[in-house]
Amino acid sequence: MKDFTEGDVVRQVIHFSTPIMFGNLLLSLYGMINLIWVGRLLGHQAVAAVSASLPIVMLMPAFLIGLGMATNVLVAQAFGRRDRAMLKKILANSLIASTSFCLLISLVALLFRRELLDWVNAPPEIQGMALSYLTIIMATLVFQFFINWMNGMLRGLGDATTVVKILILLAALNVVFVPLFIRGVGPLPPQGVAGAAWGTALAAVSTCIIGYLYLLRFNPYVDMQNWDYRLDRRIIREVFVIGVPASLQMMVISLAGVIIVSLVNRYGTTVTAAFGIGMQIDMLATIPFMSIGMAVTTIAGHNLGARKLDRVSRTLRASIWFGLAVAFACTVALLIFPDDIGAVFLKESPEKARVLSTVRGYYRWMAFIFPCFAVIFAIQGVLRSAGDTLALLGLSFIAMFVIRIPLAYCLAGPVGLKQDGIWMAMLSSSALAAFLNWLYFRYGPWKKRRILGDRDTGARED
Repeated sequence: MKDFTEGDVVRQVIHFSTPIMFGNLLLSLYGMINLIWVGRLLGHQAVAAVSASLPIVMLMPAFLIGLGMATNVLVAQAFGRRDRAMLKKILANSLIASTSFCLLISLVALLFRRELLDWVNAPPEIQGMALSYLTIIMATLVFQFFINWMNGMLRGLGDATTVVKILILLAALNVVFVPLFIRGVGPLPPQGVAGAAWGTALAAVSTCIIGYLYLLRFNPYVDMQNWDYRLDRRIIREVFVIGVPASLQMMVISLAGVIIVSLVNRYGTTVTAAFGIGMQIDMLATIPFMSIGMAVTTIAGHNLGARKLDRVSRTLRASIWFGLAVAFACTVALLIFPDDIGAVFLKESPEKARVLSTVRGYYRWMAFIFPCFAVIFAIQGVLRSAGDTLALLGLSFIAMFVIRIPLAYCLAGPVGLKQDGIWMAMLSSSALAAFLNWLYFRYGPWKKRRILGDRDTGARED
C-alpha cells in the first residue's frame, strides 16, 4: 500500500500505472485467449458468434463497474485522509450492495438472452453458438465481478502489485482451461464455443477462492470479519451518487457499442469477424490509457482527500504526456502491421484473406484514435477521483449518441461508405470527446466536491 500525498508526481504516475497496465493486459486475456482459441480451433463463424455476444457481455455488468469505481474513489479518499474506521464501513457496504445488483443483473440477462441477441442482429447461422456462450458467461458473472471488486479495492489502497499477482493467476488458469473445454479431454466431451465460456468461468471461480485466501495473509484491510457492517447512509448515498452516473456512462458506451455492432452485422459475417478482431486489438491497445486513468483516480483521490490540489494538476499533466507517448507507438504499429496482428486470430481458410482485408481498412481510420484516448482517460481519472461522474455521463452521451451513432448511420447508409463510414464516425466522436473533456476539466466545478470529508470518525491514523 502506498500514500501518494507526498513524493515525485511523475515517478508516481509511471510507477503506479505500470503494474496496473500489466494487470489489465492480463485481464484482457479473457477475451483475447477465448477469441484466439475459438478462431484457431473452430473457425471464423465461431469468432463471429463470440464477437456478437461481446457487446452484451460488456453492457450487462456496466452498472456493477460503476459501483466498483465508486468504491475505488471512496477508498482512495478515505485512505488519503488516513480514516481507517471509514474504510471498514466503505468496504462492507459497497460489497453487499454491489453483489446484490450483480445477481439481479445476471438473472435479467439470462431471462432475456435470446432477445438481446436479436437486438444486436446476430446472424442466424451463429445464434446457437452465441446463445450458449452468453448463457454461461452471464450465469457466472458474480465471480468475475468479485475479482474486479477486489482489484478496485486494492488500487484504491495504492496496492497495484497484488492486483497483478491475482490477474497472473487468472490469466494462467484461462490459458489452461479454455482449450481443454473447447476440445475436450479424457471423459470431458468437446464443448465448442461454450467451452470457451466454461473455461473462463472455472478460472474465475478458482481465482476468487485462491486470491481471497492469499489476501487474508498480507493485507489488514481485506479480512471481512473485521469490517464494520453497520448501515451507513452517507456511504450508501455516495456509492450511488458516484456509482450510478459512472455505471450509466459505461452503459451509454456499451449501448453505443451494441448499436454499432448491430450496424456492422448488416454487412455479413466477414465484416463482423473483422470488427470482432478489431475490438479485441483495440481493447488490448486501450489498456495503457485505461490503466493510466485508473492510476490517476487513485493518486488524485489520495491528494483530494488530503486537499492538495496542486498535486492533482501535476498528476494530470504527467499522465497525459505519458499516454501520448504510448499512443504514438500504438498508432504506428497498427498502421504498419494490421495483417500480421489480425492473422493471430484466424486459421487458414478461404475467408481469411477477406477478413484481413477488412481489418486493414478498419485500421486506416481507427489507428488514429489512441491519442484521443490518452487525453480522455487521463482527464476522466481526475474527474472520477472527485466523484464528478455525472459530468462524465453527459460528456459520453454527447460523444456517443449525438455524434457517433447518427454519423455512423449517415456515412454507412445514405453516403454509401458502408463499414468505412462506421470507422470514420468512431474516430470523429472520440476526437470530439477529448476536446469536450478538456473544456470541462478547465472550467467545470469538479474541484468543489467533497466526499465524506466533513465527518470526524474519531479513528484516523496519524
